[in-house]
Amino acid sequence: MECSQWLQGGPFLEVSFITELKEKKSKAIQAIISRLSKLTNKVEIVDKNVDEIIAFFERGYSFDEEDPHPIKLHSLRLRLYVNFPRKRKATLQIETVSSNALMVNFWFYGDEFDEPEWGQIGIRKEEFTDFTSFFEELYSVYEFKIGAIAIEEDVLDLFDCGETYPNERYRFKNVSSDYLFKEPSRFINIIWNEMYNELSHIPYSYKRLDKEGILIDTRNHNE
Repeated sequence: MECSQWLQGGPFLEVSFITELKEKKSKAIQAIISRLSKLTNKVEIVDKNVDEIIAFFERGYSFDEEDPHPIKLHSLRLRLYVNFPRKRKATLQIETVSSNALMVNFWFYGDEFDEPEWGQIGIRKEEFTDFTSFFEELYSVYEFKIGAIAIEEDVLDLFDCGETYPNERYRFKNVSSDYLFKEPSRFINIIWNEMYNELSHIPYSYKRLDKEGILIDTRNHNE
């Protein structure tokens, strides 16, 4: 089964973050995948050819084969089960967004109602806290500068860039808090790492995490 058939319909809940690419792509991807085992929510990888998928990511592929100077895309998808109180299908998406930054994105079926035909369970209102806890744990396991939870939005949508990736405007050092609260109502939660710069004013409820993290809750603005 292809990843495109693993999650169907929509909308989708995306839990994503940006991390720095400090080493060879394949080594970075292997580290991201291996750390899944450290999460309290047990993660089961459905795909059996993980090494081949990583090798394809390392090689990359051209978006336009006829372009004499094609831009290479480095992207992968892994089918997962993530064990919340209810076991859920997920897709792990990893994209190279610049020469030194990766976006890591967990996709979940995000409708309120179950879709038994496709083996997908919905997200009840009271279950959003499960994803917030999952998000916090991702921050404890991985090193990232910024992350977000949203329906049909990923963390790159927090920035006033509008460029397709890969693009050097998404270099890790360029990730800033300047646009963090520009349009926050689209997001459920945001995590910012204050190791990079402190936030002087946070117009929403928040709590502090280990490793200088701040979890910002904008759910009451989405209702």
